[in-house]
Amino acid sequence: MFNFFAKKKVSSEDMAANLYLVFIRDAVKKPETDIDGNIIIDENEQRLLLLSHVCELLEARDLNKVKLQLLSIFVRDNRKIKDEGDLLVEMLVVVDSIKKIKDFFSQIPKESHEFVAKDWVFNRNLNPIQKIMILPWYVEHTKVATSTFESVLKKVSVIDG
Repeated sequence: MFNFFAKKKVSSEDMAANLYLVFIRDAVKKPETDIDGNIIIDENEQRLLLLSHVCELLEARDLNKVKLQLLSIFVRDNRKIKDEGDLLVEMLVVVDSIKKIKDFFSQIPKESHEFVAKDWVFNRNLNPIQKIMILPWYVEHTKVATSTFESVLKKVSVIDG
């Protein structure tokens, strides 16, 4: 009898590469701007926000090897590195950025006036309207990533996760 319900087995490296391509690299097309054309979130900031969310999804499922591979792929594609030492340093910098993003979004106040008064997670001076404009972008992308990720995990399993 055929087992139609068996999960496809993938390596942590393949899983990380596909997560990066689908949820981070290909999800970012251009900077998000306000009506006046001012950049409110650039491509690098978008990638970091998405990476942070995907890392949270991986941590929640104890897929730490996939997370490590994903961080490595992210750094190799988005930072200038000369050797493995640079790779590790840049990975630590990215992990620190992810921690700051996670802390920022885990402490969003219930009242909008408190949210717009908070310092933005990146070094960018945004006015209150610009901060609010980022939230729909973030929510839309994280909802898609979460539902797609959960769907994928029903069909694949990581063999060396």
